[in-house]
Amino acid sequence: MGPDDPAVTWSGTAGDEASAQAGTEVGNDMSDADATDDDAMSMRAFRESFYYGEHADMQYKFLAKMSDTDAADLLAGILHDVGGALDTRDLTSLHDRIQQAQAATYADDPTPQVDDAPFTPMTRQLGDTRLMLLSAGGVFRRDDDPMGPDGPSQTEALGMIKEFLRGSPTLSAIPTETPNAELTARHPGYDATTAQRDPGTVFPLAVLRDIANEGRVQLAQTHYAFTGATSQSRLKKEVADAWARRFVAEEVDGCLLVAT
Repeated sequence: MGPDDPAVTWSGTAGDEASAQAGTEVGNDMSDADATDDDAMSMRAFRESFYYGEHADMQYKFLAKMSDTDAADLLAGILHDVGGALDTRDLTSLHDRIQQAQAATYADDPTPQVDDAPFTPMTRQLGDTRLMLLSAGGVFRRDDDPMGPDGPSQTEALGMIKEFLRGSPTLSAIPTETPNAELTARHPGYDATTAQRDPGTVFPLAVLRDIANEGRVQLAQTHYAFTGATSQSRLKKEVADAWARRFVAEEVDGCLLVAT
């Protein structure tokens, strides 16, 4: 392509012509690559890859629920905010954009309806109640990994979601006086790195100890956690009754359930 090409009107310099020719060749190369690359990922596949896929990231799995256009607009906005944050070191706009997108995407999720769950009303004041904490956040003591001393890391667990969903849940026992520094977490269904830094986000035992010290509640000697991403049929049919009998034997009056 140049000034002699009958399909092109050219009025630039020789240098401009060379630059235009190079740009056209690059463009043609990209078009050819797009046309022949069988490994190219569609926008839909890219969005869905954040939901337990190639790019699994629990912070962004909501992208799978968005349309291609809305996801593209969001990603463009995120990149814009990242560019601004590099200059200002202010992450407020980036944080707000992602948080608002998450809230808007999940806003239309139907509220679960449970009609057949047993309900046992409290018969005593909270200050007279022996309370136990039970979390589905995958928390455990660092010296008591339920998957053994060579248990997977959080990153490895994210890629093992199918294995977890087929497996039977295991209770991790955590004594009341266990400090947060001795706790960690692992879970294939959410990014547990936040819980690793602050176990109280999914296992607020330290908060309960403070409340108990004020006389507002009594605490059981032992509290428990398990990984909620597990076989729900095994949870209900194989272990739930045994867990309940265990809690009753420990003279627990009430259970504070913490989901993720």
